Amino acid sequence: MGDMPIFAFILLGIMLFAFAAISFLFFLIDHRDRLYTFDDDAIMNSDSFECVFRRVGGAKYEHTSLKLSFLKNDKAKLEYSSKPSEGARTVEQEFDVPAELAMRLREMYKEHCIPVLSDCEKREDINGDIPVSSVTFSAKEQSYTIDSEQILPENSKTLISDIEQMLMSYVK
Repeated sequence: MGDMPIFAFILLGIMLFAFAAISFLFFLIDHRDRLYTFDDDAIMNSDSFECVFRRVGGAKYEHTSLKLSFLKNDKAKLEYSSKPSEGARTVEQEFDVPAELAMRLREMYKEHCIPVLSDCEKREDINGDIPVSSVTFSAKEQSYTIDSEQILPENSKTLISDIEQMLMSYVK
């Protein structure tokens, strides 16, 4: 009978330690965007990268694609492809754009911490009549994608449409 309080105390200590460890783990998961470093990130550190915006699907099966390629020689190229509805003719164009556009996209990538956002959960209330928009950042063998079906944090809710507007401003 005398050993029971010691055993209960040890068991309580183990349970408190386990609870603290689990709480710390969830804290780290919730604050990944503050803890992520871009030291080994190929998109931030390489001489070239790509950013691709796509809008696909919906009631009319629309397909729009904007692909920005930033090349090693400080030149950027924007490829535009659009098919507004099923059966319509596809329009394709290519533009030379300022390298500053690529730098602004890299700043947005870093500001919103895209590697962390790419892990956000998908929404359950998906409407098949609305096209899905996505943005993919890639360089070397690294690639991160966010899309309109994900639950994004409040400060990143307009990120995909902001990138679309930025890229579309160069399409004539």
